[in-house]
Amino acid sequence: MNIRKILIAGLMFILMIIIGTAGYEWTEHLSFFNALWLTVVSILTIGYGDMYPVTFTGKIFTLILIPIAIGLVTYILAQFAAALIEGKFTSEVKRRKMNAKINRLHQHIIVCGYGRVGKQVISQLEKEGKPLVVIEKNSQELENTSNLLYITGDATDDDVLISAGIKRADCLVLALPKDSDNVFITLTAKGMNPDIWIVTRAEKHESERKLYSAGADKVINTASIGGHRIAMSVLRPVSVELVENVLQNEDAFYSVEEIIVGGQSPLSGRSLKHSRIREM
Repeated sequence: MNIRKILIAGLMFILMIIIGTAGYEWTEHLSFFNALWLTVVSILTIGYGDMYPVTFTGKIFTLILIPIAIGLVTYILAQFAAALIEGKFTSEVKRRKMNAKINRLHQHIIVCGYGRVGKQVISQLEKEGKPLVVIEKNSQELENTSNLLYITGDATDDDVLISAGIKRADCLVLALPKDSDNVFITLTAKGMNPDIWIVTRAEKHESERKLYSAGADKVINTASIGGHRIAMSVLRPVSVELVENVLQNEDAFYSVEEIIVGGQSPLSGRSLKHSRIREM
């Protein structure tokens, strides 16, 4: 890695200054400060002319010191440049590839927010193999993810939503902590794509009505659901455990699935009792 090479070269540079200072103290009989000064101006090839080696031994020492120092300084600068260029180039290539993948997505899911709620949503969607794009202001955590597609920016910005493919998306999940942001994004998203299904988080009960009025299709009050689940875990722990196993246990032999029945299906308009579904 470039960082390791730079550190090693830096330690060698410091060692060379120590050796140079000691060498000039011995060959030129200089004080510590003057020897250090002569070493630095020689290594950096500044050459002020106020001080220079006068003894034959000091000149030979300088002839050995300067070429090695110049090579070492050049190596350090090259490693710094390589680290900067490589980091920017790698980041740019990754961003271009990611944008190309996002531009090819259709009927995907956009998740706004990579906080505690957003991470849970994304984890479940990834388990189901759903195509998705994440919008998050702070991309530091997202940069460490391998296959997750994301856009760095503010979801309240129209251009950011367009970059995430809002006009081609099937569903928009709003997991931002501020209800006001979720209301604004809901209005914007419905204006860009009236058919998009919007599921949003709400922190306050009074915000639920506003979100539905803005066009949200489903509003989840996280505090209310959390409190209700805690109460049910106290009152009906066995029932809660059963529901959790059915909905969340990936290793279970049973699960709950949702199947859309079309208008031409023989099951359309029939109850389970009259559908004779077990005979099919």
